[in-house]
Amino acid sequence: MALVFEEQKKFNWKGLVIVTGVLIAVAGAVYFLFFTPVPTIELIVSSDLRSATEISNVQFDPAGVVNSPEFRALRRYVGPSSVGQIGRPNPFIKF
Repeated sequence: MALVFEEQKKFNWKGLVIVTGVLIAVAGAVYFLFFTPVPTIELIVSSDLRSATEISNVQFDPAGVVNSPEFRALRRYVGPSSVGQIGRPNPFIKF
């Protein structure tokens, strides 16, 4: 009868480090997704909302713009656009 001796297996440190890193990454993702405080909408929009209220309170006078000398000095260098020919008279004929 033969005796069978198995070699003692070495501990895989590389696998342990990889598994530990993955578990830490998953735990961090779960924490940031579910347990961190959510910023409220008032904190996110507050600066933009102040700018929007300032802009909405601006008084605009169209007559003052149209009658200003700067607006009167503007010249049109391009004529009005016109509609050209659209498509072919018979779209089913060959080119």
